[in-house]
Amino acid sequence: MKTVIFDVDGVLLSEKRYFDVSALTVWEWYYSPSFMNLGHETVRAELTDEEIDALRARFWLDDAILIWLKKHGVNSNWDMTHAHIVATLWMLLEQYKADGHSLDDIVIESMADVCALGRRLQGYAVPDAAAVMERLAGAVPDDAGKDDVFAYLTKAIEASLGIAAPWSALDSPLWQLHFEAFQEWYFGDELYEQTYGKAPYAPGKEGFLRREVPLGTAEGIRRMFQELKRRGYALAIATGRSRMETAVPFAAYHWDEEFDPRHVATYTDVDEASKMLGLSLDKPNPFAYYAGAFGTYPERYAEYVSCPDEFKDGQYYIVGDSMADIWCAKAMGAVMIGTLTGLDGPAARAMFEAEQADYIVDSVEDILDILK
Repeated sequence: MKTVIFDVDGVLLSEKRYFDVSALTVWEWYYSPSFMNLGHETVRAELTDEEIDALRARFWLDDAILIWLKKHGVNSNWDMTHAHIVATLWMLLEQYKADGHSLDDIVIESMADVCALGRRLQGYAVPDAAAVMERLAGAVPDDAGKDDVFAYLTKAIEASLGIAAPWSALDSPLWQLHFEAFQEWYFGDELYEQTYGKAPYAPGKEGFLRREVPLGTAEGIRRMFQELKRRGYALAIATGRSRMETAVPFAAYHWDEEFDPRHVATYTDVDEASKMLGLSLDKPNPFAYYAGAFGTYPERYAEYVSCPDEFKDGQYYIVGDSMADIWCAKAMGAVMIGTLTGLDGPAARAMFEAEQADYIVDSVEDILDILK
């Protein structure tokens, strides 16, 4: 049996909208009266593409912070947003403490806490992206992986501020709060309420999910799926997107018709497994690729973690754009096919070559030249 497992963002769909929304989320978090309300900027939902591009360049240092995080295996835009907010809060609280204020009662567990913290920090300027980059790079060693990034951040924050900083962890209430803010931007009011069963906290957003951009022509990618199946390959998906974020564009482009739903593993499946098993299983853990290849059967998840080799059948090919995908391919013993359509673009070739990826292609449809 031969199985091709596709990542989605940076392979099948452009990551642009995700990175745009990560900028909009931190902008709203720092400046909106509904969040921290620092400074005097008007946060609004109706923006031109040029305005969004400017915000992204401003908050992510022309993508330098995003690229740095990706190289450390931080592949989720939610986790990238967390890193930005955590580093920013660290610097703000450091200034607040230096001015003689106590940090002993700092709690960040609800939106009321976020707003209250914003009131305490009135008058302090939000650090710029260069300061965020410097703070992250100074706290995290070059060889740190994803989970280590946040462990090092927490250690540095607690040493600097002299308090416990549970809000810096990926499983913290703070992460959940800005995750919801991110999803409100990405889904828009209607889809957010439909998906999560509650009204958005900060309504008025149209959303970006229905404005996805395929990396190639939608029909050309569908024909690629069909040709691979004709050649005897089984197809699977392993993505950090949620189930809804995957389903909407896949249905729009009719890609869903080319996959067995049991072999489309999303963040929703990984999150369910993580809660079930009490483990962190998102990328660069290979669990998403196991679930995509072996099937999203919850009763088997514990065995996917403890003895994945028992489920392997034939040769696996991973098509991805990031360091996290490379690590997953190595862990799974899969053939790695790197695409040059992710955040780094053609510059990712050096990374793929250094990590000894088996193949490198300019775009996903080029894999037909390899998988005969």
